[in-house]
Amino acid sequence: GVYWFSYAVSVADAQKEAEVCKSIIEKYKGKISFPIAFDYEYESIAYAKQQGINPTNALIDSIARGFMDSLHGEGWFANLYTNNDFIRSGKFSSATIQAYDIWLADYSGEPDYPCGIQQTGSKGTVMGISGNVDMNIAYKDYPAIIQAGGYNGYEKQQITSVAIDTTMDISYGHGQYYVVKTTCPNQVTITAGTGGVVTIVPMPRTGNDQLFALVAVGQSGDETGIYTAAPNEKALKRFVFRII
Repeated sequence: GVYWFSYAVSVADAQKEAEVCKSIIEKYKGKISFPIAFDYEYESIAYAKQQGINPTNALIDSIARGFMDSLHGEGWFANLYTNNDFIRSGKFSSATIQAYDIWLADYSGEPDYPCGIQQTGSKGTVMGISGNVDMNIAYKDYPAIIQAGGYNGYEKQQITSVAIDTTMDISYGHGQYYVVKTTCPNQVTITAGTGGVVTIVPMPRTGNDQLFALVAVGQSGDETGIYTAAPNEKALKRFVFRII
């Protein structure tokens, strides 16, 4: 994969960084089997302040999108490297977090937020490397995802306006239920890809938020994909619900 640390102070800067990144990695297209990771963090903000710019959360989010959208637009599988502090403080919008896979630096054990990759520590050891190294866990088979993709060899990430609090697969017993929270300015629909596994019960909207109860009605071993959609959007698979 590829890791890019950004010092962009504007969207235009981020797009220029993306062009440089693409020029470097172009000859490896079709051979890279992990995402192109974009990292904007504390040192990035410090550099911007040295240039007389105090980046707002909205600007930081736009910078990240400027880079990742540029890579994605030419068929690269981009993701966002970030940490719990940046997510909690709203540095990146829910739309960005839902549109792109997250590589989360979280050393506290299980990841506090859904992610495709978790950086679990910074004091690991790897044969052939002297000193401490960062250690990571991939929760997705990125080589298979990228190999199977049909967009210049890479999976096309579908952009959606629906933020959801669950993106990792879940398992519940018959008769149990799980509540999903969605956030979207428009009415959201949740559907199951396979009938007879779960019953979906929508609850009243509160502002842009809406809860849905997913009741396990199938039998042990049944499973289904759970999809969300907003008006004029194609249904997007968010996670798998399994009956145990």
